[in-house]
Amino acid sequence: MSFRDIAPRWSHDGRYIAFLRALSDGRYQLCVVDAKLRHVVPLLQPEIINPDRPFDASRESYSSPDRLSWSPNDRQLAIERTEWFRFEDGERMPGTGLWLLDIASGALAPLALHKTPYHSLFYFYHTPVWSPDGRYVAFVGEGVNGQKAIFVHPLHAHQLPQEIPPRFDAYTQSDWPVWRPTLPSRADPQPVLAFRQGIVHALAAPNTETIRRLQPGSARPGAAAEIVRVRAGDYLATLPTKPRFSNIALRISDIVWRPDGRALAFVLTPDALNFHRYEIWMVDARGRHLRRISPRDGKGYFAPEWIGKDKVGALSPHGSRFDVVVFDLSTGHHWVVGTIDSADIDWSPDRAYIVYATARNRPLAEGRTTLKLLETGLYATTEVASARVPLGLPFKKE
Repeated sequence: MSFRDIAPRWSHDGRYIAFLRALSDGRYQLCVVDAKLRHVVPLLQPEIINPDRPFDASRESYSSPDRLSWSPNDRQLAIERTEWFRFEDGERMPGTGLWLLDIASGALAPLALHKTPYHSLFYFYHTPVWSPDGRYVAFVGEGVNGQKAIFVHPLHAHQLPQEIPPRFDAYTQSDWPVWRPTLPSRADPQPVLAFRQGIVHALAAPNTETIRRLQPGSARPGAAAEIVRVRAGDYLATLPTKPRFSNIALRISDIVWRPDGRALAFVLTPDALNFHRYEIWMVDARGRHLRRISPRDGKGYFAPEWIGKDKVGALSPHGSRFDVVVFDLSTGHHWVVGTIDSADIDWSPDRAYIVYATARNRPLAEGRTTLKLLETGLYATTEVASARVPLGLPFKKE
């Protein structure tokens, strides 16, 4: 039996990387490795996550990828696990629910499960993201026909996991949830969630893309509001010449907050199936100063990541591989810092490294990871809002 390691996620303190070991028999094993990729520690026994839906953590995607998620204090991991649905005719279908793993004890607890019987649309729960204060987990619920909605689970409320309702969405086209960073110096520490929502008015009308925000538990005016709206006409107006065929299908994806919470970077494309047309845009938190920060050079750019407050990293297709590109917003320059094998990546908290999955399988007996590191030559300091604790994992001392 062989394996390939996927879905790497760096802990907030930069000491560990959680990932899934994809075995050749279709099972996945949750593991963690030290930041130098030297000592792998399995956390759970291998299991099938969903026999009908592959676990896809690549950021080369127009919809939210599957992912693992560390709690803000790095003590827990939110993960996907199989959940079976039984229908009135006796048929069964596999979906996914979310669970919490306590890393120190190995205890598993349900985070978000479905009602029994279940009569709604969203059989697949994925993409969990923690609020910086650890009070909420937001995630995406997805249906068999691609319907998507945002769910927000208050972790300390007296509420059963299977009773979490979706956020109201008349279009069921919401995904890419991301929490605003909460800094010790922030006057308003209330968690703020941004997410993408597509709007379809009619089959003959172009789609409209929006980024929205909400503050769970807040009754303040503007707690739930639209940050920015982009229509097809708005996008066409930015082109130097109007294309001969102006039928476009806009798509926003991969939203990320700037570390100070005052701006967002995101991907905007007129063709979600052509990654060479993907562009990096940014807007301030009030929806002003919308602008494109990547060039229209036919290369395509996606998977933005802030490097401090004045640089944005991204990926660009390069044959079967991907260039790691850095955009300096203060100078307008951009450059390539390296080329990697896949878009299944995560940046280290200080942005000095990228961990990425490779296409290479290894024999299971080899006992090493197939993940790789790229040293970026960059460094960005970050404010840390919560205390870190040692995990007590059995790593060998150097």
